[in-house]
Amino acid sequence: MKKAAFKLFGGENPESVLAKRIKIFVLIGIVFVVLNKLTLSRFSPLPNFEMIIPTLCVVGCLSLHPSGNRFWRHSTRYFVMMALISVSLADLLIWGFRSIYVFTWSGFMICWLLAVREKISVFGKFRSLLWRTTLTAALAILIFDIYTSFGWAFLTGARTFAGFTAVFLAQIPFTLYHLLSLLFVPPLVGLAKALIKVKVPVPVAVPVAAKARSGV
Repeated sequence: MKKAAFKLFGGENPESVLAKRIKIFVLIGIVFVVLNKLTLSRFSPLPNFEMIIPTLCVVGCLSLHPSGNRFWRHSTRYFVMMALISVSLADLLIWGFRSIYVFTWSGFMICWLLAVREKISVFGKFRSLLWRTTLTAALAILIFDIYTSFGWAFLTGARTFAGFTAVFLAQIPFTLYHLLSLLFVPPLVGLAKALIKVKVPVPVAVPVAAKARSGV
């Protein structure tokens, strides 16, 4: 058990420990995206209650730089590609291809691009991280819903002003439900903060007299 824990959370030095934990956080993000498709997307009692956009925004907003080989060094930069591959495979396997996926998949990419502009240091204060990531996720949800509503109106042939207006008005309650997905942001930010807590050895000045008595 201790060996398994060391492999997951330990390391030879603080830098390697931190890099390992960032990798774990990235992998957890992928797991959350997949679980969303297998659970919330199919059985959630609330429409549009999902953790894909919150996960994309938290991982995208935080400045994470895991060391290691080339794959891990670029894992956070290309997290969205791994997430989109997972989402698309789940969508195709569960529901088959639908035209609206062109807009939902590209909508997730837009959310990611919005998040990576932030570049928030994960070592900042929790309250500041939570505020900025939540605000980014809320904005991403609004943009995603407007974008996909436009796509739905376009695909269904409602391409007149009245048609677009009707679609956007019908989307309002679903967007309000969608904003409840922000509940996933605090635990994700908390998880990131918990994983980066790495003990760093700090040299302590010892008085000369104390050194003499200890035989140093």
